[in-house]
Amino acid sequence: MKHPALKSLIVALSFCATQVMSATPQPSHSDEILIDLGAELKAKGGVDNHGVHSKATPQTHSEPSTTKSHEPAMVHKPEKSATKDAHPVHWGYSGEEGPRHWGDLAAENIQCKIGKNQSPIDLRDKAGVGTNGLPELSIQYRDVPLKVVNNGHTLQVNYPLGSYIKVGNHRYELLQFHFHTPSEHKKEGFNYPMEVHLVHKDGDGNLAVMGVIFQEGEENEQIQTLLDHLPKSVGKQEIHKNISLNPVMFIPGNTEFYKYSGSLTTPPCSEGVYWMVFKHPIEASAEQIQLMNEVLGENARPTQDMNSRALLKSWSEQLQEPPLYEFY
Repeated sequence: MKHPALKSLIVALSFCATQVMSATPQPSHSDEILIDLGAELKAKGGVDNHGVHSKATPQTHSEPSTTKSHEPAMVHKPEKSATKDAHPVHWGYSGEEGPRHWGDLAAENIQCKIGKNQSPIDLRDKAGVGTNGLPELSIQYRDVPLKVVNNGHTLQVNYPLGSYIKVGNHRYELLQFHFHTPSEHKKEGFNYPMEVHLVHKDGDGNLAVMGVIFQEGEENEQIQTLLDHLPKSVGKQEIHKNISLNPVMFIPGNTEFYKYSGSLTTPPCSEGVYWMVFKHPIEASAEQIQLMNEVLGENARPTQDMNSRALLKSWSEQLQEPPLYEFY
């Protein structure tokens, strides 16, 4: 499917105590030359599914590739290395390589075990602090050729420089977006069937990730585009120059979101990640979600303790006037 050409648009999401803007952002276009960030990262040894460099090959991120096999056979489980020093340490989502053991698999994964600001978390409205002073969020994503890779842990779409968000006046470039089934963040104690993470990085290497959860409903055109162009092999990026999948279409119409300080949800579980997770889900059909799960398997890390962190909400509940009744 082709995404219709849309004019450049920056969407400003400003929040106050009495009003929340709910306009859906639109894709933007530009004639400026794009830098192929994916090629740069590949030349340096890869980038993990949250933008952290690694020695793992041939993947485009730092997650050493392993997980259990699923049908169709899009994700595979490499054989364990006889010597950990010679090869990247494998990790997955079950068994001895599952999330409970990540911190013991390699020294660099220690935050997975002892970190106090870990992600994902359970998002609960009553625990969140309503605000009217969060920085303005602006989104400007471009239509670009589809670059998709199955890295052994997720389906990832890589983006060149030129698409970004601004939090206040601080700019974060979109690196890539990828999927988890079921959702990693819970909402009021429940996992949704799927979640997409949009991973951004600023010029100093700081990460900002936006999360959007999916629920079963109408067919999703963007998800269908991805399903129609699944990679034929693991670890190799495929480029479809006449196809685009603009993640601006994943932003829900109601743009209320939760904000907190967290971490990568995969090894090495590095902390200091600026998380924004939208409150309201978007839809994909039951068939699409099932196909995504067949490709990805169960690739969601369990929720982590909040500890001393605060969960902020981009909206503030106001005291409602009591209803007026008339008796006759």
